[in-house]
Amino acid sequence: MKPLLATLLLLTFSTAALAAGKAGEKAPDFPPGLFIDGHHYSLADLQGKAVVLFFYEQDCPKCRGLIPQRNEVVEQYKDKPIKFIAVAAGDSVREAQAYVRETHLEMPVFADNLSLMEKRYGEKISLQNIYQFRVIGPTGAIEEYRMEPAAIDKALAQVKWKYKDQGYDPRLDPAIDRLEWGQYVDGMRLLKPYLKNSNKDLAASAKKLYDTLHAEGEQWLTDAQEAEKSEKPVEAYDLYTKVSTVFAGEDLAKRAAAPLKALATSTTVKNELAARQMYEQLCTGASRATARQRDQVAAFAASIATKYPNCPTAEKAKQVAQELGTP
Repeated sequence: MKPLLATLLLLTFSTAALAAGKAGEKAPDFPPGLFIDGHHYSLADLQGKAVVLFFYEQDCPKCRGLIPQRNEVVEQYKDKPIKFIAVAAGDSVREAQAYVRETHLEMPVFADNLSLMEKRYGEKISLQNIYQFRVIGPTGAIEEYRMEPAAIDKALAQVKWKYKDQGYDPRLDPAIDRLEWGQYVDGMRLLKPYLKNSNKDLAASAKKLYDTLHAEGEQWLTDAQEAEKSEKPVEAYDLYTKVSTVFAGEDLAKRAAAPLKALATSTTVKNELAARQMYEQLCTGASRATARQRDQVAAFAASIATKYPNCPTAEKAKQVAQELGTP
């Protein structure tokens, strides 16, 4: 074992006893807020892969000194189906950005300025509890509390790449990487030019991957139709929208157009879309809020739940309001 990894194993073991007893439970998703790399990460979108969450205390010099070891672990698993995400406990976006700039932490960071992510994981990160970890398996359940090889390998034993390692031409890797992490629109955008490449082998490999994606698109259409029959209009709408955006201008998108247009007139769908717009505002507002503004954020979250009751997004907003102290 490398010296740095051995040191990390000993240090992380010493904090494991402090972890909340949630092993085996479904990992809570991120609350409203922002990731400092400009992307949005959802544990639901990452299901099927492994995830490591790293909660840290920005004022702790020991935490800062251990960042090279954290980065070494990230580097060790860079070609594996796992995502490492840091949680800046109680920090604003600006503070999280400064931390990354100063420490060179090589993970996307969620600015948990209202400490909602801490609360969801039963933690209170402080100078007495300077860092914690959660290793989340492909089913979305918490499996371990240590960011060390044995714990990570245990979660990865159940995970496989969906597209990588399938013998595609290496030049398709940028597209494949996006597809693996659910970024289908970007993945398709990068893939399509290769379908007409003058290199026949490369074009054939691209066509093979495209055919796999097309079959998935057909399944999305089928799932959307089943959701309609089961009176799940929001789920159906999302699936038809996925088909329309990923396969824009193609036959699959044309087949999704009519039912998508019809669903857009549904009151349930309209309410859900309106609630999502307000939730986006909540995310931005929460990311800028100070501790003194918790009540304002809670009130806005509660207003979403009140205005659009029974919508999936309204339920998320209701949870946020309750976490911030609003009944």
